[in-house]
Amino acid sequence: MVGLVRDVLVASPAVSPQATGGEVYEHFSDDPNLIVLPVVEGTQPVGLVTRDQFFVRMANRHGRALYERRPITFAMNKNPLVVETRTPLSELNSQILRDSPAALMEGFIATRNGDYAGVGTTLELFRFIAQESADKNHRLSALAEQLGRARLEALAASKAKSDFLATMSHEIRTPLNGVLGVTQLLQATSLDAEQAEFVRVIDDSGKILLRLLNDILDLSKIEAGKMELEVTPFRPSTLVRDAQTLWSGQAREKGIAFSIEADCDEDAQYEGDPVRIKQLLFNLISNGIKFTQSGSVAVRMQFLPLGRRRNVMRVEVVDTGCGIPDTALRELFSAFKQADVATNRLHGGTGLGLAICRRLAELMGGSVDVTSRPGEGSKFWFDIPLKSVTTAPQTVSAATCNTAPATVLPACNILVAEDNPTNQAVARGFLKLRGLSADFVENGQAAIDAVKLRDYSLILMDMEMPVMDGLAASQTIRSLGSPSGRIPIVALTANAVGQAERRCIDAGMDDFITKPIVRADLDRILDKYLLRGASTAAVSNQAPQGHATRRLA
Repeated sequence: MVGLVRDVLVASPAVSPQATGGEVYEHFSDDPNLIVLPVVEGTQPVGLVTRDQFFVRMANRHGRALYERRPITFAMNKNPLVVETRTPLSELNSQILRDSPAALMEGFIATRNGDYAGVGTTLELFRFIAQESADKNHRLSALAEQLGRARLEALAASKAKSDFLATMSHEIRTPLNGVLGVTQLLQATSLDAEQAEFVRVIDDSGKILLRLLNDILDLSKIEAGKMELEVTPFRPSTLVRDAQTLWSGQAREKGIAFSIEADCDEDAQYEGDPVRIKQLLFNLISNGIKFTQSGSVAVRMQFLPLGRRRNVMRVEVVDTGCGIPDTALRELFSAFKQADVATNRLHGGTGLGLAICRRLAELMGGSVDVTSRPGEGSKFWFDIPLKSVTTAPQTVSAATCNTAPATVLPACNILVAEDNPTNQAVARGFLKLRGLSADFVENGQAAIDAVKLRDYSLILMDMEMPVMDGLAASQTIRSLGSPSGRIPIVALTANAVGQAERRCIDAGMDDFITKPIVRADLDRILDKYLLRGASTAAVSNQAPQGHATRRLA
């Protein structure tokens, strides 16, 4: 609320110009708090008498004799500051400082439409400002307290949301692990054509559910500011090959052409987050194939130099699909938005993919956009700034390639700590495909007891179990004396939100696999730790006598 002049007026009697000094003296004497006395003729103010100046004059030699019987006009200020009652106090302050500094001591007269309305003093003005400041501080304190409560409520809501997502992720990933795990096991068996088709439908449906779950979690991470980039050197040529391998088959099934080309050398490397760039690229390619019924989807990757080893990676995805109306383009990159209801009914989806694309591009310092003509197709593109890498290209060994044949593993003792019977069955099946068997326990305490009774080459540990969880069990195992305390421990967990991986590493685990378990990921873990363990054991067997050795197998 803005303070006005009328808010600082004081009660003060007015005298006429004919009033004598003696009458004014009586007014001031009768009221010790009376600071100013206005002089008014009819309704018009003509002057102002201040207490201090009046008594100074009266105290002069012969002062009382001179002014007691004379009209007060001889002792008044004939040109006081006069302001309207509707004048804002901020404007009054400026006017005093600019035009009438004397009003700070003498006060001022207020009028209403030119007629006398009252008198104001600097003291009353300061009192009002002080009260207004106190009221403002009180309001600010109340607002700060309210904001504090709102912040705590927001933090509580955010934690509740995070806890809910973590719980739902765990609860959904656990049955998905059963669905996708068993389909992978079935695909490794002899199936006739009809059975293989049934398994493919189950596998595709499970992957759609998994992709939807991952999209929701990714969007939640980005909105919470918890999405972290992992910048490492990568080869765009690898990205191109992966895209060609994954999407050419799906395009062929729809009867459309798919092509991808890049204008960079085979060994060219750049610094960026290859996982998020691939996610961004694959989302756009997936959309292009989904919404194209005939024609083609073409991808072009360019690297535009900016200088000082800085480049812009521009990727264009051009399709000949149904196109997008202009009215839908504005909200196309918003969460849960699609071009229209008919699009959702025909092609499905949640409308999260493009929202995630925009957030990821912005997170990497880039942008994403689209042009489209209904009935002709669309062109999506994104720009990401990258730094070129001048180091020598790294070679990839055949042992680490996904296409490499499964390595024959040595006989090993493996412990699986998992309380869910379905997850136990999936893990048992995957291990059986590699010619391995395992001991199974249902909680962390049982895992600790098993480690004390038998030598193991590898422990696969769930995070959330009854009696004792996997984190506490891993910490306890690490505290055991050598060699039990050095057994590789790999987390098998449905917890894919927050800092789950970091918590596992901090607890002493060596690696991390997210459920639903992908067979290739588990094979990589088995090769990494069991082959290394076998090599260590072989070296130990050749150690000189007198040195303590232990074979894990």
